[in-house]
Amino acid sequence: MKFIYSLLILIATPVAAFASESQSGSAHMVWRVVDFIIFAALIVYFVRKPIVNYFKNRKKQIFEEIENAKKAKEEAQNALNEAQNLLSKLSSEVESIIKIYKQMGEKEKEDYANAAKELEEIFKKRIEQEKAMILNKAYKNFIEKIISKAISKAREQFLSLNDQDLRNINKRYFDSFGVEYDK
Repeated sequence: MKFIYSLLILIATPVAAFASESQSGSAHMVWRVVDFIIFAALIVYFVRKPIVNYFKNRKKQIFEEIENAKKAKEEAQNALNEAQNLLSKLSSEVESIIKIYKQMGEKEKEDYANAAKELEEIFKKRIEQEKAMILNKAYKNFIEKIISKAISKAREQFLSLNDQDLRNINKRYFDSFGVEYDK
């Protein structure tokens, strides 16, 4: 209902101004001022709330993206810690396997001394090769995931920035060094 009244006032004001064109110039100017004041009031009345809501929502969205980035960082740190734990477990497993084969070689030292030494060397090489392959694969997968997530998050955040956001970021950056940012 407010919209209909506002629309009628918006239409009636210019009509009244044009109808009074036969009047003197100062009366015509008064109608133009009144028309402008009504128009400006309607613009403020109808546009202010959506603009304020837009900036509130945008601020909320930016804070959510920052929180998501922090969570992603924590997840990456947890994944790194887990990978390091796996590496330490793998090292202890390798050492225990080597110990077992050394004990077997010592028990049957007289009969199998040469064979045990050869097997030990073969197993050491295989374990080191497998260890290196597993570590390389785990490291590559881990790095790819981190880089992919970081790039996608950075791309999303960068693409969502408007000119005003970029100016604000630049201003805060320069302010942190005590330099005045003019743009």
